[in-house]
Amino acid sequence: MAFARWMAASGAALIMAACAAAPAPSLQPSRALPGERETIHYWQDMPDGSIRVQVRSNGCTTKESFEPVVMVDSRTRWTFTVELRRLQPDHCRAFLPEGVELVWSRDELGLPGSASVRVINPQAPTPRPRR
Repeated sequence: MAFARWMAASGAALIMAACAAAPAPSLQPSRALPGERETIHYWQDMPDGSIRVQVRSNGCTTKESFEPVVMVDSRTRWTFTVELRRLQPDHCRAFLPEGVELVWSRDELGLPGSASVRVINPQAPTPRPRR
């Protein structure tokens, strides 16, 4: 009987160790993503709930140039990440070293009002004008 309890305890310990070693759930969506991942200058979660993002532009970039991909963290279900994917390249020739600011509301992104949000695009600093 003691041997059976020892085997049961050993088996339970092995199962729990396997669960602890399992990788954390991914924040990546399971479908292929549209467009190209965009490097942004910065992003900000505004007090009114909107998400403001400064992106590169040659003069023709608009919100329609992007597909925001929203992902939910399956562990918390109240933390969301947003990745901006550029659908249309900007072939214009304007000189806009600071790019343009684009704003998305939480409604446009399908986000609950009080959920935590993070933009996961890579960031590059905004170029400063030469003096």
